[in-house]
Amino acid sequence: MDLPPQPGHLLPPQSLPVRWPLALLDPRHCRGLNPDGDGLVDLTLTISGATVTRIESLPRSTSSPLPLAVPAAVEPHCHLDKAFTWSRVPNPGGTISGALEANLQEHRSRSAAAVADRINQALRTAWKQGYRALRSHLDLGWVGSEATLEAVTHTWDAWSDRLQLQAVAMAPLELWGTANGIDLARRLAALGGGLGGALDHHSTQGSPWLRHLARMLRLAADHGCIVDLHMDETCDPRSRCLEGLLDLLEQDPLPVSVTVSHGCSLAQHTPEQLRHTAARLAALRIPLISLPTTNLWLQDRSSSRHTPRLRGLAPIHELQDAGVTVAVGGDNVADPWFPGGNFDPVELWRFAVPVTHLHPWEQRGLIPLTTAPAQVLGLSWDGVLRNGCPADLILTEASSWQALLASPQRLRVLRDGLQLTGDAIAGPPGRRLPFQERPGKG
Repeated sequence: MDLPPQPGHLLPPQSLPVRWPLALLDPRHCRGLNPDGDGLVDLTLTISGATVTRIESLPRSTSSPLPLAVPAAVEPHCHLDKAFTWSRVPNPGGTISGALEANLQEHRSRSAAAVADRINQALRTAWKQGYRALRSHLDLGWVGSEATLEAVTHTWDAWSDRLQLQAVAMAPLELWGTANGIDLARRLAALGGGLGGALDHHSTQGSPWLRHLARMLRLAADHGCIVDLHMDETCDPRSRCLEGLLDLLEQDPLPVSVTVSHGCSLAQHTPEQLRHTAARLAALRIPLISLPTTNLWLQDRSSSRHTPRLRGLAPIHELQDAGVTVAVGGDNVADPWFPGGNFDPVELWRFAVPVTHLHPWEQRGLIPLTTAPAQVLGLSWDGVLRNGCPADLILTEASSWQALLASPQRLRVLRDGLQLTGDAIAGPPGRRLPFQERPGKG
């Protein structure tokens, strides 16, 4: 089928033949389907307006294989405000200390216009390449914070009919116990955003960090904000700040949705320690976001050049075994923390699959790339194909997972049932998928 060439207008129902992962198909539509060795089935989707209204099976074609299609992507962890800053503040040594120094240098010259330009470039790129929602950590509570907030307020409003956006403050932890922190929490709540910060063995030494963390959790609960923390982003096995967070939440259950990101040091814990921590995470329903691009780039570096032995990845499979929801995110894009990336979800998958040993032809390998990010963000559509779901899809050139992994893909993106073409970024006005009510830990 030739997809509609122009966005932004109504069309009669369209039939779209695709190859779709059985793991992302509602069980009510799975009867009698026989997936191939990649876990894929051939389907015809009927699209009426912005919605998938009918799903029918197709005989598998070997002479003319159908395009592998997946739901429009969700980015659970990025940094829109600093994207594309590598050329201005590079970090050629690739170290964490070098990244932080360059990051702080950029703060001193921030302007609302420059930050807005970067965010717009990032969102335009993400939109065209198939993202439907993004959660961004933003450098707030530092020099340049007001410029960042001004830019975010403007760009969030401009993109609200096309992308679901969530803002999380990447702030000094002690800020949340001050009047400025309380005011920032109020402003973030108005944006539907959340509170955050970074905790690891090195940054918390000599600091009453547990007291600061407890204040932040209480503040988030009071303002109805989510919490998303950069947690134990180090290969140092002594970094066990996650355990302190779990202690606080077990001692004082609060109606706040908590996510932890990175969790690199967990991979250096003993199997028994890891099983215990994973069980606690699962019991509290705290998801973890693994960020392989940035962590593989930054972790296990030292002043003397050597080949890294430690991978810097969270133990995804062990966490899944314990029932923890694990999502994979893209993190930094062309900034001092990681020089690569371009808000391309399929390229992220092509990177993440081999380094994490996630197998997309298996359900538990596909979930961290698709439905888990949607769950972390609390989106109303989890990415599972069913009658009545949004017609927001990515169509690849590949007809198998191997073909997708083998070479870069030219993507066709459907939003509201219409194909994005060229530089088109318009979308039908007024349609915005609502967030679900954000649950507590319960």
